[in-house]
Amino acid sequence: MANAKLPPRQKMINMMYLVLTAILALNVTSEVLNAFKTVDDGIGQSNHSLQVKTAGLFNEFNIQMDLDKKKAEPFKLKADEAQKVSTALYDRLEQYKQQIIKEAGGYDPKTGQLVHNDDIDIATRLFVEQDNGRKLREDIQRTREQLLALSPEEDRGTVASSIPLTIEASKDQFPWEFHKFNQVPTVAAVTLLSKYQNDVLASENQLVEYFYKKIDAKSVKVDRLTALVSSPSSYIMQGLSYKANIMLTAYSSTQNPDVFIGNFTGQVKKNANGNYDEIVSSSETPPLSNPQKVDVSNGLGTIQMQGNNVGESRYTGVIRVKDPSGTGYKFYPFEGEYQVAAKTAVVSPTAMNVLYEGLDNPLSVSVPGVAQKDVNAIFDGPGLLDRKADGSYSVKPSGRGEYKVKISAKVDGNMLSMGEMKFRVKRVPDPTPMIDGIYSSGNMNAQKFKTTSGVVPKLNDFVFETKFSILSYMIVVMTPDGVQKIPCTQAQYDPKFSDMLSKGKIKKGTTVTFEEIVARGPAGDRRQLNPVTIAITSN
Repeated sequence: MANAKLPPRQKMINMMYLVLTAILALNVTSEVLNAFKTVDDGIGQSNHSLQVKTAGLFNEFNIQMDLDKKKAEPFKLKADEAQKVSTALYDRLEQYKQQIIKEAGGYDPKTGQLVHNDDIDIATRLFVEQDNGRKLREDIQRTREQLLALSPEEDRGTVASSIPLTIEASKDQFPWEFHKFNQVPTVAAVTLLSKYQNDVLASENQLVEYFYKKIDAKSVKVDRLTALVSSPSSYIMQGLSYKANIMLTAYSSTQNPDVFIGNFTGQVKKNANGNYDEIVSSSETPPLSNPQKVDVSNGLGTIQMQGNNVGESRYTGVIRVKDPSGTGYKFYPFEGEYQVAAKTAVVSPTAMNVLYEGLDNPLSVSVPGVAQKDVNAIFDGPGLLDRKADGSYSVKPSGRGEYKVKISAKVDGNMLSMGEMKFRVKRVPDPTPMIDGIYSSGNMNAQKFKTTSGVVPKLNDFVFETKFSILSYMIVVMTPDGVQKIPCTQAQYDPKFSDMLSKGKIKKGTTVTFEEIVARGPAGDRRQLNPVTIAITSN
């Protein structure tokens, strides 16, 4: 561990652990036990930092895989294997820690210390008497060997000195696990396991960084020069500016080229591949009829053109560099174009061009050329407009009439109005009450009627899924013996009517009418619905 390339913070933590262990051998005090908890917290923070650092290296690996998979993949696979091997040992150490913490009564929420942080029997029993210490020692040794085996033999000595995960050789007849865990308080045992987790993460990080450097990502060879136009967008809105970077690819940023825009002269030609040919000239004059010099910094020239007129605009220019021989100049032509569009906004209801009161009406809102996160919508009527995580909207009007959805967008740091659209807010249509498939009137036998349980409001052929609730209705039963009325205060039949059904009192020749049906709509309004009449034709 002495030769490991550890950050100062981790070296300090390791030193503190050794000092506390030495003090522990002399006399256990509450201050010493509390200090172990402080060291364990510090190791935990260091472990988190190592995990973040390693995750960053894997992100860089993914970037290199996208750039040159053939070159990066062999080293990425080695890094993946290093992470797999180290994670297995890290998880085993965590399992031992959690077992000790559990047997020590867990952490006291008031003090933050283990309830039995001075118990010397738990670690002794687990690692010395139950032989788990020998298994852990072998796991650590095996993990170190597996990590080293991932590196080429010629680099193995250097790699071995850089990874801190190791088992110190015993200087007497007692094994490593006896020295580390015999008669050791629980808080010290937990801290030791955290320290070995730190060694695992540091070793993993060293291996992953070693394999990443093997990619040699920064070595780039070029065999030609060409002009490149880079613009954030070739689509701009009327009144805004078009911006683009003009650069000579693979050109050193320590020597700024000269960039000009203007109309090409006859010197500029395209080759058979459709690319502009390099122009070599003894004159410094650009091959342009009206050259205008562009500001250049760090090898990049930036042009800015005002988008005053709607439509497509095109520009041309050249990059000028001195010939390395010092005898003249080289010119690299380029061209670009951008589109100027009138301010506009696109708003399209997902279902139709009408909004319904009390419903969540989905809206798609976008502005061409502007990122969705920079687009904002406002509903100017009564109700709520909600923006979803995916950038879509939902508007829930609470009143009928004609209202607007107004759109704005952030462009070049400024919030601009992009337009608006009118919507009619209408009431959701009335549902039709239904009894087992009968909507207005119909016939049914007594046995089938017994299987029904209440009135169901059905909204057929409507674009939204919405629900109405039945508040009340009157059941009118007409038999040859007379008329009986039974009020109901919910969708289900009143118990009195259900009893009549079960006892067979509703039979052939009976007419049952459901009238005065009242339902509540999605906006909370009450609706009076049409009656339903059912004639019982047979028993």
